[in-house]
Amino acid sequence: MPNVEILDYSPFDLDEFIDFCIRGKETSPGVAAVDEDGRAIFGVMSWLNGWGVPEAHFFHTPKDHPMTLFMVLVQKRDDGEEQRPWFSTDLSAPPKIILEPDVPGIDKQLRVDGGLGMLPGFLPIGELLAAVESDPDLDAEFVAQRKRVQDVLKRLEKDPAGTKRFLEALRSERGSKPADVFKEFNFSLRD
Repeated sequence: MPNVEILDYSPFDLDEFIDFCIRGKETSPGVAAVDEDGRAIFGVMSWLNGWGVPEAHFFHTPKDHPMTLFMVLVQKRDDGEEQRPWFSTDLSAPPKIILEPDVPGIDKQLRVDGGLGMLPGFLPIGELLAAVESDPDLDAEFVAQRKRVQDVLKRLEKDPAGTKRFLEALRSERGSKPADVFKEFNFSLRD
């Protein structure tokens, strides 16, 4: 039985967040912006692929809906013991989210006040979730990027250090130098 996680958030602007998932944030076409820590902002797809996620499915409310909810069902790798929060957490009493994003730039995209938008009334959860729809375009984008990542990983099968550097670059971890790593392995996030 697959180990599945759900990531769900309320973005400020759904169109911008969908673009962020695919492209991250760019200063010009193909050139990633950087966050305050100097990490390249590649977006959610790259980050998920950097964790070796074998499958992900994307869902959200329609763009004209008064509620803004975005969800991703993520299948963890069978050997994946890592916890992958989108934000760091502090599990002391009471637990809290620390606004230190694991996905560079995501903190500028999401509401952290718990709000979901302006609803006409207090609705049961079933009615709220009924508005959430699958996004096959985002699913296809994830699969396409995953294929490009898998092609590089196949070439790196006998190079554990190169594999580690490549995955860290996809996640834009501090000090990973993604531009250099992607050039070295002849990789592009997009076709």
